[in-house]
Amino acid sequence: MATRAPDPSIAMRTRRAARWAIVVGFAGFGLKLAGWLLTGSDAVFSDALESIVNIIASVGAYLAISYAERPPDEEHPYGHGPMEFVSAAAEGVLVGAAGAVILTHCVGTLVRGREALERIDLGLAFVLASAVLNGVTGWMLLRVGRETGSAALVGDGRHLLADLWTTFAVVVGLLLVWLTGAQWIDTAVAIGVGVLLLVVGTRGAIGAVSSIIGYSDKEDHARIVSILEAHRAGAPPAICSFASVRHRHQGRIHLVDMHLRVPRQMTVAESHDIASAIEREVLAAVGEGTATAHMEPCGDAACPRCACGRSAQG
Repeated sequence: MATRAPDPSIAMRTRRAARWAIVVGFAGFGLKLAGWLLTGSDAVFSDALESIVNIIASVGAYLAISYAERPPDEEHPYGHGPMEFVSAAAEGVLVGAAGAVILTHCVGTLVRGREALERIDLGLAFVLASAVLNGVTGWMLLRVGRETGSAALVGDGRHLLADLWTTFAVVVGLLLVWLTGAQWIDTAVAIGVGVLLLVVGTRGAIGAVSSIIGYSDKEDHARIVSILEAHRAGAPPAICSFASVRHRHQGRIHLVDMHLRVPRQMTVAESHDIASAIEREVLAAVGEGTATAHMEPCGDAACPRCACGRSAQG
């Protein structure tokens, strides 16, 4: 079995990005809250409520990343990586809950009626400023998350970018109300934001739960199989065949196991050296984690590699 330890620089980079997301979350909420207080807009209220979710999600992502970086122990021999997926699932639930609260608020507005919006110009300025801040931060989190393999950062980045689209809808709605005086447009936009958050939150939670129970990345799996195919074709150290290749993620940690077949006459020491070499090569290709090769004697009577070994012995 071969293990590739986490890179301390990657851990530092993910924590720094997560801390920045928290700061931006508070700043964005402050801007949207000011916009809502100035205008009384349902749409801006929905955007401000989502910013509260952004703050909670960013704090959760930071805590999850810090916990996931703990080394394996007796109770968690495979490490603490799945905590990042737990954070992403919780964020999805929170986003969906925010959507439900927004829809409930809009129903109340429709029942009791609404007053005309005020200070739309200033409200637009605050909302646009928050959009720029969230857009830049969301792009940064998504990039860092993909480069470091952090599910928590990727989830937080996607959430902020989705928030950018809802903010764009809010801005368009405010402009239409300002130009036409049709107050119902504001509530209609808020309802649309609520529905969108319900959909995005549900999908995010389902995707994270799928990862918790064992998600295998198709590109990583293909990369592993390609390496084994090369060794079966004769690249040193050569093997007779392979089977039962399995791979899954725990956060940015990869867990790989595979069955490798070698000539029956090969010694234990020789097969162990082959296993170690291939395990290290696999981890170099996919990243941090653990790779385990189960060695088996080849049972193919027509195997040319086994035939060469028998000829050499004879």
